[in-house]
Amino acid sequence: MPRRRNRSGTDESRRNFLKASGAGAVALSLAGCSGNNDGDDPQGTDSNDNGTTQGANTVDVNPENIKPGGTLRYGLPEAPDSPNLILASSVYSTVGLSPVYNYGVSQDPVTFEVKPSVFTDWELQNGDSDKPDIYFNARTDGLEWNDGESFKTEDILFSYQFMLDNEPGQYSVYNDYESIEEASNDWDFHIKLSRQVGVWDSKVLGYVPMLPKHIWENVDYQNYDPMEENEEGPVGTGPGKLVQYNPDTSMQVKFRRDYIENTYALNNLDWIKEHGSLLHGGPFLDGVNFKVYGGVAPMTQAFMNGDIDTHYGSLDVSSIPKAQKQDGIGLVKGYDSGFSYYGFNLRRQPLDDVAFRQAMAFMWDEQFWVKSLKGNFVIKGDYAQSPGYKGVRPETVHGGELLTAPETEAFNFRGQDGSKKPDVEAVRKFLTDGQVVSKSGTYAGQDFPGTFSGVEASQSEAKYNYTFESVQSSILQDADVEVDKEIRVNGQTVPEMMDGNPITIFIDPPSEQPDEAEAIQQWASNLHQVGIPVRTEPVAFNTMSGKVYNEEDFDIYPMGWGGTSAYGTSLHSFFHSQNAGDDTEQFAYNSTGYGVGDSGADDLLSDAYSEPDPEKRAKKFARAMEKIYLDMPYMLRDYSKYRWPMNTAKFGGYVENIVDPGYANWGTEYGNMYLNDNLEG
Repeated sequence: MPRRRNRSGTDESRRNFLKASGAGAVALSLAGCSGNNDGDDPQGTDSNDNGTTQGANTVDVNPENIKPGGTLRYGLPEAPDSPNLILASSVYSTVGLSPVYNYGVSQDPVTFEVKPSVFTDWELQNGDSDKPDIYFNARTDGLEWNDGESFKTEDILFSYQFMLDNEPGQYSVYNDYESIEEASNDWDFHIKLSRQVGVWDSKVLGYVPMLPKHIWENVDYQNYDPMEENEEGPVGTGPGKLVQYNPDTSMQVKFRRDYIENTYALNNLDWIKEHGSLLHGGPFLDGVNFKVYGGVAPMTQAFMNGDIDTHYGSLDVSSIPKAQKQDGIGLVKGYDSGFSYYGFNLRRQPLDDVAFRQAMAFMWDEQFWVKSLKGNFVIKGDYAQSPGYKGVRPETVHGGELLTAPETEAFNFRGQDGSKKPDVEAVRKFLTDGQVVSKSGTYAGQDFPGTFSGVEASQSEAKYNYTFESVQSSILQDADVEVDKEIRVNGQTVPEMMDGNPITIFIDPPSEQPDEAEAIQQWASNLHQVGIPVRTEPVAFNTMSGKVYNEEDFDIYPMGWGGTSAYGTSLHSFFHSQNAGDDTEQFAYNSTGYGVGDSGADDLLSDAYSEPDPEKRAKKFARAMEKIYLDMPYMLRDYSKYRWPMNTAKFGGYVENIVDPGYANWGTEYGNMYLNDNLEG
């Protein structure tokens, strides 16, 4: 499944970004990067850990001893979708655009603390009012647009006003403030919030890219192609320039060497100089060449053959044993910055019923996926929050075992006596009895203790009356498994409710994601045995993204999020009804429509989002997380155990044991890396 980037955190992109669901996420099991010696276990020495990690490594290098130079070759499994930052929505675009732009604040990649960037200091005033005030100071010296124009105060004002005036669908920060102006007191700027925002510093100050007024004030952003309009691509104040963009084949970033060495202020900030894992004065590379491979398999092969130095996401599990034994290859370990999932369209019957979605989840064999297909290099999914950001997860808040507490096991595969054979009768009885997994109880043969917080599902019983009768649907009659009964929903077959069609599950092209295709086919087969008619439809990533997030034209789809928030605020983006969209053109984060119909968590999400106290906010987001888990707009598939492949014979300076080094903390990595041959002394 592809991944989308997230807009709610303070990562380099400031957004939640889609990623292909099988094309790699970030990791939770960490032990450091090794050149070729992770051990002889064919599944990796720590493939069975649950996300416990060591701290980030110390990069003990004097930047004065690094001679600049060298080009990193970076592979992509999917094509980028746009060179226009305001329209780009995939991680595959963002890795090329990230070096071009700066934001108001940065996030420490190790502690997640908000740190200075373009903005130097900030303060919240009138914090108890409905609409608090943010005051901040900003630097203009040490920043210059890559077309040679000076960075000015008016560019900051323009960037924030641009969001208010245009309300671009890829951004939601415009919901959080109503105005910006030059301050009339000792501060440089004043932002009037439109509501309480608990993480106002990271969200409001870290979510708006600095846009050049002299460029963007004269364009229609929805039709703007910076590669056509500007000689050297998008115009930003960052250390890089996107000078080549051929989405089907390649992108190229060149670093602004003279600017970096003589002007750029953001690579020499005190907090970077004092950081044990970061090097000041970078980037030290000449550039990054991105090559698009159109699938994980060819990208992986290119890395193993030495044609590229790294690639997006974790190394494919089938290649890890070979990589562990190959000289010059390292696997940089880290946390997943997001998760992979299956999304349900809650606007369509019978997918609008919590009970029906839960029953479908019972038939997903997570052990087949985690162990048989992924070799324990992914972790079974539960909550819509990466364990890499475990501080707001329910287990952390309430003192449970991370990832293994019984409160996280409600939707385990229902197999007969623990076997791979689906317990068809148990799932049918769950539906015909009108049950909903909510309180403590036994559901489809498995006990559930209830949630940590005591929150319950939006429904206490099934929305529809379910029965099982003779098989009528052709897809069940022609199934390659025995189907003795077919479900009826208030007396109708599923195709009778859905314009003559079975439920359609989008899949990524099997040639690109063979493991995913095999797992979904098994899921479909299990659902057929229950009597639920489903079919699969291969859809390319960018096409799927449009159908899901713009057109809302889907039943079930596979996808992933990268770069989600450490503070839980991504939940608000994904699941609050205000982000569900009311048209079929503009991008909407809440693709499933959760909160628009019978099930939702709007009140819990709004309360958590506005809470300024970190401990209280974590508890509130954990409660919302548990309700979303029960209501199941997403069926969480997995969190990746991140193994970012790296040509360690050629490059040094990479930071390990941090969240998503190849994407969410990509800025940290390209700012630190250098050619080993260029390290003097």
